[in-house]
Amino acid sequence: MKYRDMLPGDAAAIADFEKRMFGTCTDASTYKKSCMKEENIYMLAEDNGVAIAYCTITALYETADLCNIAVKEEYRRCHIAEGLLGKCILRCKEQGVARILLEAREGNVPALSFYKKMDFKEAGRRKGYYKEPCEDAVIMEKIL
Repeated sequence: MKYRDMLPGDAAAIADFEKRMFGTCTDASTYKKSCMKEENIYMLAEDNGVAIAYCTITALYETADLCNIAVKEEYRRCHIAEGLLGKCILRCKEQGVARILLEAREGNVPALSFYKKMDFKEAGRRKGYYKEPCEDAVIMEKIL
């Protein structure tokens, strides 16, 4: 397994991966443009040349937003997300980011547990942020 920056050629596969994981997806052309922006941290983990996990962070000045992190089901519980997010956090520090923010569904207990394990703390909530089903977003923050 290898961690690396997302490249424009990965965009279609990552968009398809996102659709399978979350039921919606960012357009592949958006991934192509976003992964080329120097301030963004778009990384993936691959096994034998196949993307098995990805993480997208938009970093502007001292604050970064963790947009998505996902691992293919058959690779979960293998510490891939920890390794991938750890590499992204190091990149944030290198870019002078002071904190990372994210939102997660209040009912997504595995995600919330993972973020707590990665030293994110609850910083607030957004009432009714998610639809189908309607749920609050838990805002989490990690100070670097």
